[in-house]
Amino acid sequence: MEQHNFDVDFVIPYSKQKVKINSDIVQVDQTTIRCEDIDAVKYGVSLIGGAKKPQRKIYAIEVKSKDGKTVHIQFSSTKVEEMLAEDHTYYYIMSGLWQNVKKHLVNRFITQLNEQQALEVGNAKFDHQGFVMPYKTWFWGKTKTTVVPWTNIRYFQDKGMLHIQDMHDGKKKLALSLHDDWNAVVLNTLMHYLWQDQRKEKLQKGEQIS
Repeated sequence: MEQHNFDVDFVIPYSKQKVKINSDIVQVDQTTIRCEDIDAVKYGVSLIGGAKKPQRKIYAIEVKSKDGKTVHIQFSSTKVEEMLAEDHTYYYIMSGLWQNVKKHLVNRFITQLNEQQALEVGNAKFDHQGFVMPYKTWFWGKTKTTVVPWTNIRYFQDKGMLHIQDMHDGKKKLALSLHDDWNAVVLNTLMHYLWQDQRKEKLQKGEQIS
């Protein structure tokens, strides 16, 4: 069976940016980041205009290296419909980004959790035990933190935000922007993965997940 090629190598017709993504590099115009040096990604599609009748879409993808260098891909449509040519362009780029970049970032998170390291994405701090959640006490309204175990966590997406909450206490909650917070999209994929095959339960017990 022939292996699918996820390499991206073309000029975006709407922004004239030259984009190249393969297992070695992510390159936008003259700026190149080696895949092994990539530390974070963020991406998303935004609707521009009135909430009831948006007029166009903006597509944005950004990649950051461990030393802080970034490449930024952005283009827009002139209308809002399903499966525009611009949508196909975005999904073509994203398929290369997933295969060559994002999948490896998710695997890195899994390795770090298996090693019981503490991780941080936006305002979310978590490890193999669960998420560190802020909450206000009834006395003087002071803000304290507690660890909410993975098995007590619920998560969902709404309007470009990733919401993470204690399923038993709605006051303990976090929210990250999938478009603006580095690696929020990676965390979202990680959580989807952990919610399958009892992985979060195993992780919380200190067992290795794969």
